[in-house]
Amino acid sequence: MLINRILAAAVTALTLTTVAAGVAEAAPIGITVLTKPSGQFQVGTTTLHLVDRNRPDPFHAEISRELMVSVFYPASDADRYPRNRYLSTQLMPAVDKQLGFQLPGVFTNSVTGPPVRAGAAYPVVLYSSGAGDTRLYGTGLAEDLASRGYIVVTVDHPYEASVVEFPGGRLVRAEPQPSGFDTTIRKKYVEARLLDARFVLDALTQLSLGTNPDAEQRTLPTGLAQALDLDRVGFAGHSSGGYTAVEAMHEDPRIDAAVDMDGQLGVDEEFGRSVTEGTDRPVLVLTSSQIEQVADANPSLDAFWRNSTGWKRHVVMADSAHYDFTDLAQFVPAPARSLAARWTGPIAAERGANLFHGYVAAMFDKFLYGRTDTELEQPPTAPELTQVR
Repeated sequence: MLINRILAAAVTALTLTTVAAGVAEAAPIGITVLTKPSGQFQVGTTTLHLVDRNRPDPFHAEISRELMVSVFYPASDADRYPRNRYLSTQLMPAVDKQLGFQLPGVFTNSVTGPPVRAGAAYPVVLYSSGAGDTRLYGTGLAEDLASRGYIVVTVDHPYEASVVEFPGGRLVRAEPQPSGFDTTIRKKYVEARLLDARFVLDALTQLSLGTNPDAEQRTLPTGLAQALDLDRVGFAGHSSGGYTAVEAMHEDPRIDAAVDMDGQLGVDEEFGRSVTEGTDRPVLVLTSSQIEQVADANPSLDAFWRNSTGWKRHVVMADSAHYDFTDLAQFVPAPARSLAARWTGPIAAERGANLFHGYVAAMFDKFLYGRTDTELEQPPTAPELTQVR
């Protein structure tokens, strides 16, 4: 498979860098390839295992729906806590097997479990990944937002995501679909995602009221409950996650603003209710030059623009492909990007990450923090960005 060859090239480059780093500065065995967060705060992270005992799992009705989420937040005393691995020691073998080769130790820009930075309550942003993808692909964006003063919750959707790791190393893989990735199963995925998003907000509400929603009652970072400002909630997503974000905002009045990154607002010709009924809340759409050439998102976006009365903007990032709005682009070495044209474009990975991170942050700065000095106050100034609506 081509993506395996591309990632294999990435692993070779990463391994060489890892060896060099280990010799030069006695760093932990592994490296960080994600773009450094641009905000002023250190970033902490933790995970929650959430079980919705009132809802059967849509793929296995004999069990309750359960989710894994990661929480990224502004932290204090981060230097005293261990760096967070991109993949855990339990999950790495499963991903290695799936890819057909071994990944090196890769670390993120956050640390595990430090106290939440005290003195403020922070807006909350949910993140949903693309169809079949892991929440890990949103780590870079989540860290960047957390460094700017947000609490970000990235959500995995079991039996759709390729693999989800639960406490104790239990792995849940995607449910095989005999009919393939057809319209019916994609609609089922979105329906599950929308209920997942509502349940995550319910669990965060419990947490803010002093109840630990983690199924194992694991100790949570100090100050997390007090730091959640659930009167200011945003939702960002990539591909199907972008559709989920906008549709969830339409369905749930607790969500104040949404960002759709490279996702059509529907499944094939069936548009979401956010499109057919419109919405009065703000939506930012970011698309790649690749999806603009394919143009499959245009019908739903055209209808959304006609029917929605809220603030809305559509910006295209030049020289980009679908996965330039995820961490995957960070793992593809520059020499291999031409081989990865189906997933990543010629735009430099760090440049692309900085551009879309900045625009997502500007959206939430404007509508969750009420700032009037964001990048959204004028047309894009970066040459790679073009406002089309």
